[in-house]
Amino acid sequence: MVTAVTKSDVKSFIVAISIWAFLMCLRGGTFYLRDRIEIKNLDYDLTRFLSKISMEKFFSISMGQHHVGHSIIKRSVMSKGESSVHGIVSMAVYDFIPTILMILMPLGFLMVKVPLVGICVLVTVVLFSIYTIKYNTKFVPKLRELDTASNVVSKKQGEFIENADVVYVNAQEERVREECDEENASQAFKGKPVWLSYIGWIHSGLLLIWLSQTVAVLLCGYLAYKGKIASGMFVTAYMWVSSSLGTLSNIGRIQRNLAKSLAPLNKYFEFLDYEPDIVMPKKPISISYLKGRIEFMGVSFTYSPRTKGSTLNDDADEGHDGKEASPEIPALKDVSFVLDGGKRYAFVGKSGAGKSTLVGLILRAFDPQEGQILVDGVDLRMLDYRELRRNVGLVPQEVSMFDGTMRYNVTFGMNGLAEKVTEEELNRVAKLSRVSEFFGKLEKGWDTIIGERGIKLSGGQRQRVGIARALIKNPHILIFDEATSSLDTENEAQIRESIREASVGKTTIIIAHRLATVRDADKIFVFDEGKIVGEGSHESLLQTNEYYQRLVHNQVIMA
Repeated sequence: MVTAVTKSDVKSFIVAISIWAFLMCLRGGTFYLRDRIEIKNLDYDLTRFLSKISMEKFFSISMGQHHVGHSIIKRSVMSKGESSVHGIVSMAVYDFIPTILMILMPLGFLMVKVPLVGICVLVTVVLFSIYTIKYNTKFVPKLRELDTASNVVSKKQGEFIENADVVYVNAQEERVREECDEENASQAFKGKPVWLSYIGWIHSGLLLIWLSQTVAVLLCGYLAYKGKIASGMFVTAYMWVSSSLGTLSNIGRIQRNLAKSLAPLNKYFEFLDYEPDIVMPKKPISISYLKGRIEFMGVSFTYSPRTKGSTLNDDADEGHDGKEASPEIPALKDVSFVLDGGKRYAFVGKSGAGKSTLVGLILRAFDPQEGQILVDGVDLRMLDYRELRRNVGLVPQEVSMFDGTMRYNVTFGMNGLAEKVTEEELNRVAKLSRVSEFFGKLEKGWDTIIGERGIKLSGGQRQRVGIARALIKNPHILIFDEATSSLDTENEAQIRESIREASVGKTTIIIAHRLATVRDADKIFVFDEGKIVGEGSHESLLQTNEYYQRLVHNQVIMA
């Protein structure tokens, strides 16, 4: 026997369908707004914002902290962190908000039209939420461990890629592949049990949803059978239940993606909270005119150890307890000296004697634990260190190059004034630095692309570009830190002549192993184990200082 459809049933059905159509239109409108927000605010603006704050934090950390920390780990933390923020925001716009709407709106209508079924659905939502939060408490710390293991893999691969020449020259390609594979296997060994546990949790939650959905549908059928709701409302209530609880199952997928993002996100926030150990004074003393007088007064410095657990380092060591991972390394011990402006000084001694540490202290890469460093009579810690660095020209042993033009590399230190550098000024420093000797071979002159790390230039040519970069700033202080140690005899002689001409009228510090580079310095300081063991001219030291005599003797024999 077929039951006749009443006007009440038709009216109820029309109302239900109208509500459902409204929900679909609302959902469609939400998706439209979501897509507009993504293009206008997420794809470009959020990416730019995250990159800006990451780079600001990166360069707020001192040079000393970067030396202690691992560069590849920092890059991994920044990259994963930015990706996680972007992913979570996109997830909120694309998944979380629409999911919540599609759970709560049908639930609201159920609570009004079919309260008993609405309560059943509400209980399921509450139980599933509690279940999710409880599991998260245990799951997220495990993901942090997996993220740390992932950083170890990134570090290993990054180091091999950066040092590909060493791998090829030593025919270690197979070893590199094996080591990377072992790291990935180790990560898989740790990760699989965690994610298998997660899959079990997800499907346990889905079982709860399916059971609740079955109960809710049975309740709808029972209420329709008893005449408590119209047959049209039964169909509508069924759709609402399916929408609310069916959408609730999406929480598992969202939860998984969110959980994956939380571990690198936490590490990224730790990175953003990392406190720099070198800070600008509240009222820095400006350098209106720098004479270049440098004075060390009882300076002692010990390098900070590399610490386990730091966001800037690899903290995946077993048994991590946050304690020091390496002993402290004394570098300078109660060092005092004065460098008068406009003169040429040299620092010599065996490797590890503390010579290059002086450079870091003068540039304020780190501060001494004891004593003072004065520039023109002012404590270095009271100066604007960026302004100080703009007045210092540094030529290191290995000159870093950007994958850009010769012009870009030479004028990099011009503080945004590179476009104002004239061809005459470039040619002047090219002559002083001996860049002019190979400049004619560059196919596009100053606009020649020199390749990644200056691969198109020889070692001696890169060194001359480094000198040109230092000179173009017209600095009051010049520092040559082992600038000739990796060069052949001919190139060394040319660079030595460049140093001699470039240093006229500037306070010049020359750190070198090869004593031929420092013979004509106004004064030579001899270092051994972080202390000054002699000072004077080359001739006077050769007559009175046994340590210097041994250095000269050893080089004569080796030559």
